[in-house]
Amino acid sequence: MAAKIVIRGLDETQAKMSQVMKDLQGQPLQKAMKDATLVVTRQAKIYSPVDTGRLRASITPEVVKRDTVVQGIVGSNVFYAPFQEEKKKYLYRALIENAQRIYQILSDAVAKIARK
Repeated sequence: MAAKIVIRGLDETQAKMSQVMKDLQGQPLQKAMKDATLVVTRQAKIYSPVDTGRLRASITPEVVKRDTVVQGIVGSNVFYAPFQEEKKKYLYRALIENAQRIYQILSDAVAKIARK
């Protein structure tokens, strides 16, 4: 005797899950990551040490998508930025103090994607 199992709606569910996975790497999440990096950028500019203003002006956000990973980066291309970060921790403080806000931005985006 053989048993037959029929799952109704499986194709639709699989299609929906596939779309959610694409969206989690797509524009909505990338925008949320951009918003999160802007939060860190603003705070880092406030905390950064200022002599000529070059370091502060050079702090920029970037969102990079590599394969299935969306990554937010905030940093500076000024050669002495790592030394100032080591002394003043302006980027670290900006990230840590805004961690809850960043988490909220990203989790809101994921929840919105999942509700679609």
